[in-house]
Amino acid sequence: MRSPTRVIACGVFKPALDHLELEKRYPHVHLTFLPSNLHLRPQELEIALRKEISSAKERNEKVVCLYGYCLPDIDSFCYRLGAVKVPGLHCFQMLLGNERYQHIIEEVPGTYFLDSDLILHFKEYCAEPLELYDDEIRRLVFDHYERVLYLRQPSDPDLVSRASKVAEFLHLSLEIQEADYSHLEKILTDLV
Repeated sequence: MRSPTRVIACGVFKPALDHLELEKRYPHVHLTFLPSNLHLRPQELEIALRKEISSAKERNEKVVCLYGYCLPDIDSFCYRLGAVKVPGLHCFQMLLGNERYQHIIEEVPGTYFLDSDLILHFKEYCAEPLELYDDEIRRLVFDHYERVLYLRQPSDPDLVSRASKVAEFLHLSLEIQEADYSHLEKILTDLV
């Protein structure tokens, strides 16, 4: 019998983990999702992660942390608390896999990635905090980008129109690619 494992993940990964059915396939695995907008408030993210990791440790659960570098020095943070961080700099690299991600950014280095969560909350996650309604600020922030790439996941509603509006607002072209969870599934299966 395997020891209980707690996967603490950013809410961005919920569609992928629901699709992979980890809890159904591995009864010893339990998932906890934290709000995806915590990356905007790293201090709150650190507090929430510390609390969830500590609670899991009190229950004698192995802890796997599914986060990118939304928290400064997250690798050391996880190590100090006895959690294993899933490799990857950010969620898109984890969702695409290193090879596919590298190919995309080598093909067009100025690629701005979107997922359903970011499309649905673009105003509050990006436009307002970065003051993108100011044309000059928007130009300064996005001038080096060449395209928007919407990474569509199997459970996404029809967001093409909304993704197009984001791309148009940023004065960038839109490309859509389908998510492939095989990389994430292999890493998580190995860790759990």
